[in-house]
Amino acid sequence: MFPSGEIKLSAPVGTPSDWIIEYLNDKTSWIEEKMDLFVQTRAIEKEEHFVSGSSTRILGRQLTIQVHNAHRKQIIREDSVLHIYTPETDQLAIDRQVNNWWQKSSKEYFQDILNCLYPIVEKHGIEYPDICVKKMRTLWGSCSRNSHKINLNFYLYKASVPCVEYVILHELTHFLYPHHDKDFYDFLTIHMPDWQYRKQQLDFEFVLGI
Repeated sequence: MFPSGEIKLSAPVGTPSDWIIEYLNDKTSWIEEKMDLFVQTRAIEKEEHFVSGSSTRILGRQLTIQVHNAHRKQIIREDSVLHIYTPETDQLAIDRQVNNWWQKSSKEYFQDILNCLYPIVEKHGIEYPDICVKKMRTLWGSCSRNSHKINLNFYLYKASVPCVEYVILHELTHFLYPHHDKDFYDFLTIHMPDWQYRKQQLDFEFVLGI
């Protein structure tokens, strides 16, 4: 099952069609449950505008947006609400304010996670990398070994903490092992045994429809 709603079933050649139909019927409730969850968690898609009553997601938590007229710009997370205080009345200016705040806040958070995970590769002689946050259409993150930089997707800030940790450790590991080979995955498994589950959660919950 894919976040797009497409369902694929792989079966060995020669599998009786009756068995396939029976299997799908048996999984109907599970499929419907997951399809409902896809609809509920499609928060990775870019918001058109940040207006009162709309919602967004930060670190896996759904937040309702409230825009308040104020003399100075400020954005505050409070429980399940993201409060946007602004003197702006133009919607595009409000959107820019939120995007600027998002860029700064996400980078600060990613930096904290990097600080926690960096010792894993530091002992192998890897220098502390820079972090760059930018909007990316197809990747959650990438690693530039030449410039010693980790690029992280602007929208990764929407994902849950374990998923963010997985992406950052994945990119850190590339400083040691450039390719997705056995050594790469062995290293990742040693230091994050549940990385496959975290990756599945990231792929399952979010669509890179940006």
